[in-house]
Amino acid sequence: MRRAETTESRPSIRTRLRAIVETAGLFQTVLFGRSKDPVEGIRVYDILARWLGRGDRHMLSRMRASEQGRRLLDERQDVLAPLTNRHTLRAMPDGSVGLALVTFLDSREIYPEELARKVREARATSGGVAPGASPDVAYLHDRFRDLHDLWHVVTGYDNDWAGEYGVVAFSAEQVGYRSQSIATFVSSLLASIRGRPDVLGTWFEARRRAGRASFLLAEDWPALLPLPLDRVRRQLSLEPIPDYRPLPNVGYRNAR
Repeated sequence: MRRAETTESRPSIRTRLRAIVETAGLFQTVLFGRSKDPVEGIRVYDILARWLGRGDRHMLSRMRASEQGRRLLDERQDVLAPLTNRHTLRAMPDGSVGLALVTFLDSREIYPEELARKVREARATSGGVAPGASPDVAYLHDRFRDLHDLWHVVTGYDNDWAGEYGVVAFSAEQVGYRSQSIATFVSSLLASIRGRPDVLGTWFEARRRAGRASFLLAEDWPALLPLPLDRVRRQLSLEPIPDYRPLPNVGYRNAR
């Protein structure tokens, strides 16, 4: 097994606390719709990740822990192309993961390929990939991004804000993405203070579900697309699907 490749630093507690204070205002500006620019949002996440951690070591070690994960990593499996081929997805069987995905994307006017383009634009100074990442880690961050909307579908979180906090809490817990965990926790806490304590409960439950579920980053998603959604959820220990109260959505995700 190859030695884990990463350049992720280990900042001090004081540095992490300072980063939270310095970036909280910028993050909230993007998150609560005062900016509709997704490129700005990506740069906010990169700033947070620089100081608070983005899970490089954790996601790489978990990916290499299984034979399938190592294969997908070595092959550099492309997930974006099959997840955005809407013609093929619409032709998949009723009840399948693929048909549920394209229905989700179409009904909410979401375009993962456009997000990928904007990420590359935001990261132009680092060659379009996660800043400071090794080739393996850069691939995993791209894969993590490209699977986000599919994970909305299989985990049962919609793209309202409570659902966003839920799916990000879930995925960040699985890969050790501390900055995303902290950012969504702060946002969920603010929603709770503003009269929606259930949002914070949704965040905590998503993290518990992440611990029970299979490691989604290492699944062969193109092979799972034609299969029944209910079957895939059972197979990956994603049941029961959460019964949460949506939080009205504004901001850059709907502007993609």
